[in-house]
Amino acid sequence: MTLHADRVRWNRGGALVVDGVTLTPRPGATVGLLGPNGSGKSSLLRLLSGTARPDDGTVTLDGTDLRALSRRSVARTVAVVGQHTHTDVDIRVRDVVRLGRIPHRGPLGSRPATDAAAVDAALAATGMTDKADRFWHSLSGGEQQRAHIARALAQEPRELLMDEPTNHLDIRHQLELLELVQRLPVTTVVALHDLNLAAAYCDEVVVMAAGRAVAAGPPAQVLTPELIGEVYGVRATVLVGEDGVPTVVLRPAAVSAPA
Repeated sequence: MTLHADRVRWNRGGALVVDGVTLTPRPGATVGLLGPNGSGKSSLLRLLSGTARPDDGTVTLDGTDLRALSRRSVARTVAVVGQHTHTDVDIRVRDVVRLGRIPHRGPLGSRPATDAAAVDAALAATGMTDKADRFWHSLSGGEQQRAHIARALAQEPRELLMDEPTNHLDIRHQLELLELVQRLPVTTVVALHDLNLAAAYCDEVVVMAAGRAVAAGPPAQVLTPELIGEVYGVRATVLVGEDGVPTVVLRPAAVSAPA
């Protein structure tokens, strides 16, 4: 079994930010959450991580309601990578990654050999081994994001939740980051703005609007001109290549006449 949301609703500050969403990621799949700002992507990720509780519906992990599980227990299975994170403390990359071992510390403390092996494996998986002794502020934006993913992998999760991890990255680092995510042996739910990145790197996409999931399925089936126009308010042409991956070309819904 895996992380599952069943008809979850969440009112936040008097506004309904998630409205009856059901999500059942296929184990090992990369699922993209799409939608304009304010559509509920980040709020749904908070419910899936257990950092927020739904007003109605349930989020379960291996069939158990998250509300019945401790934060430490959830963190041993579910890891979260937020949007680009800043810190004033200039610590080494290896120390950042070690933070991922906190959920595995028992009442008698940590297990140094086990923790070291998990940290080394996470650094290797993200291509950060040669940067393990670098200081945080010496890293590029893409390297910092990879270090955050390494920290999440050091938790040894089965589920990875990512909130717009490509924000503030240049095109090369966006592609490298999502290629890395696609290769990871975990189930990933990732909020994205770029429809073409989602089409290229996600096995399935869920399109959200006003807190609701309005469409879900493989990108080539979901990302139609009609749906994109309805949700984003733009005109779209969708071209599907021989590999089955759609490419979305966007234009404004209306073009003003020249002055």
